[in-house]
Amino acid sequence: MNSHDSRRTFLRNAALLGVGASAVPALAAVGADAAAPVRPGEVTLDRTALEDILAGCAVLGCGGGGTYADGLARLSTGLEAGSPFRLLPVAELGDDEWVASPYGIGSLAPQSEEDQARFAALPRAKEDNVEASFRRLSLFLGRPFVAVVAGELGPWSTAAALSTAARLGIPLLDADRVGRATPEATQDSVVVAGLSTLPLAAVSPFGDSVILEKVGAQSRIEDLLRAMSVASAGDLGVTDAALSGRDIRRSGALITGTISRARALGQAVRESTAAGTDPVEALRAAGAGQRLFQGTVVDCPWRDEAGFLVGEVTISGIGEFASSDYRIRFKNEHIVAWKDGAVSVLPPDLICVVDSRTAVAISNPEFEPGRAVTVLGFPAPAIWRTPAGLRVFGPAHFGLDEAYRPL
Repeated sequence: MNSHDSRRTFLRNAALLGVGASAVPALAAVGADAAAPVRPGEVTLDRTALEDILAGCAVLGCGGGGTYADGLARLSTGLEAGSPFRLLPVAELGDDEWVASPYGIGSLAPQSEEDQARFAALPRAKEDNVEASFRRLSLFLGRPFVAVVAGELGPWSTAAALSTAARLGIPLLDADRVGRATPEATQDSVVVAGLSTLPLAAVSPFGDSVILEKVGAQSRIEDLLRAMSVASAGDLGVTDAALSGRDIRRSGALITGTISRARALGQAVRESTAAGTDPVEALRAAGAGQRLFQGTVVDCPWRDEAGFLVGEVTISGIGEFASSDYRIRFKNEHIVAWKDGAVSVLPPDLICVVDSRTAVAISNPEFEPGRAVTVLGFPAPAIWRTPAGLRVFGPAHFGLDEAYRPL
């Protein structure tokens, strides 16, 4: 065994034992740090394009996936530094080239004073934990990743993938693994397509680092990562689903074209606002969605339940919806909705709540009583409407007795 192999073995064992990154001697990332050459079909994203993408992701995030403000703040450092933000079509990826998905797991629920004090006493790692998890998995596997795949669509979730790619000088694929935001790690096209998301790397903001190679059941991935997130101040950086170009061209492995779709939604709202037309209608038309309800927020009780933000939004109708009410239940993301007590939308279809004046998406739990809102519905990607998709993302999975009825 040569010195390079010995060093790799040491690092691999350190990762398996959960040794923090600070305990391992510095080593250049296996992934590329210098900007990779631009490929045919690759698109460079300027600030306007990035803002449009995040605005669209806020809509498709269904109330979850983080906030637009936090997502934009995450991209600002890269924008100010002139880092290249690039988008790569899936078709441009070679069969033997590898990608992976960096993302965060947490809850939008504010921390208790006790938790704030407990976490404030811990030293913070200097490296961004999402990027650190991407580097750790690349190092563990001993192969470079040539592109990043967003784990889901959400203003912070997608920004985490974009910023990781830009800092490493590689592109983001025009795809993700859900086609929206979702509360649980097992609601994943990669899993439904029969591919494995393991091994994965998880890194806390305090420098704790773990490689997870094996689980007793697929559901254990969500259980373990959620527990680690609770112990990480709701801020766990994860990278998983190391896949080759050959893998991702398996039918249904990724939801393709979704970053471009998010950009089109954001662009439609921006251009409609500039033209003085109805941005909500422009958004609905751009996404081929339905206007389900319009009214004012009455209440939004919520709680932090085992690392999830759980609650309901109640809306009182106005205009054509006067004398009606609308209720949405969320688990990080909007899951199910009722109009006048009758089911209106069931998972996995998208329930998106926007400001009635600006069409800006509202993240959970930031609903204020009296705010005028419009509820839009969009069909879920086709993979979630299959029997395999409904098993992990349909009504029964969330304890609902209703049979799935698509929008």
